Amino acid sequence: MTRLYRLKLRPTAPWRTPWQADTLTGMLLATAARTLGQRTLHSRLIDPMIGGRPPFVLSDAMPGDLLPFPVHLRLSGWPDGADLKRVKRARWLAPDPFQAARSGSCPTAEAMLSDADVFHGQTRQHNSLSRVTDASFSAEKGGGIYQRPETVLLAKWPSGEGADYLSVYVRILDSAIADLLIELFHQLSLAGFGADTATGRGQFDLPEDPVAVPNLDEPPPGANGVMALSTFQPGAADPVDGYWDAFPKFGKLGPDAGLADVRKNTLVLFRPGASFRTDPSSGFLGRAVPMRELLPAGAADELAARDFGIIHPAFALAVPATLPVG
Repeated sequence: MTRLYRLKLRPTAPWRTPWQADTLTGMLLATAARTLGQRTLHSRLIDPMIGGRPPFVLSDAMPGDLLPFPVHLRLSGWPDGADLKRVKRARWLAPDPFQAARSGSCPTAEAMLSDADVFHGQTRQHNSLSRVTDASFSAEKGGGIYQRPETVLLAKWPSGEGADYLSVYVRILDSAIADLLIELFHQLSLAGFGADTATGRGQFDLPEDPVAVPNLDEPPPGANGVMALSTFQPGAADPVDGYWDAFPKFGKLGPDAGLADVRKNTLVLFRPGASFRTDPSSGFLGRAVPMRELLPAGAADELAARDFGIIHPAFALAVPATLPVG
């Protein structure tokens, strides 16, 4: 029997990279490669993922106790006078409205929160540095000041609530991996998450131990499908009868690969809140994208020649849901 937990991550600095499940899982795998070695990484983590049996799956990191707004609700028959723009922007629900939505009900407009309600986007100025002298140089010489976007949690949301932490939901599919996974999170917290960790971005800590959340796995009355809490890419055997919001992702390889061109092929992924009519007991969706699909042929050949293999772990944590029929 799988186990479902919530792990709190408390950001101690702004972040540049979105806290998406595939990115977070990939960074945990990279951490495992550095701390455990390639042999253990492949035997305990990568090989099971390639085989469609991931030892764990993660949700995206979500603000406070909030959960994703179900995509199928955007197509509901909203009454005249409903604020459809608010429905279109909705990304998050508090736990009680989410549980009601998971049971087939529509939340009130007041219960819907957008990204702008819970996150604040800002920019940080940087000065160009010469790669030769490591000193700043002017715009006339090809340098100058430039800006990079970053994100922080808002201290107070329109609902009157707020949080200083993000929640990651973790489904453990191989009990032997549980302690290792938590250790990898601790190791990642020492380095930071995402881009620009060298300048202090993406720093976080773990304020408490994981807590079991079995209520999310309790099938609601009439459950006939699942809802994804993660950014993911469906696998060949995944259901297709459902609702989703797709977007392109232009990923890059980390520095460990040692390639001059770090660009991955463009991936089409689904956002959290996607839902499908299928067996409600399906605990996860998605797949591991293999290296030959993930990278241009030349880059894949170069890594393979060095006995260096990578994947893009695009799995989704799924919970039971009651979806509209038809």
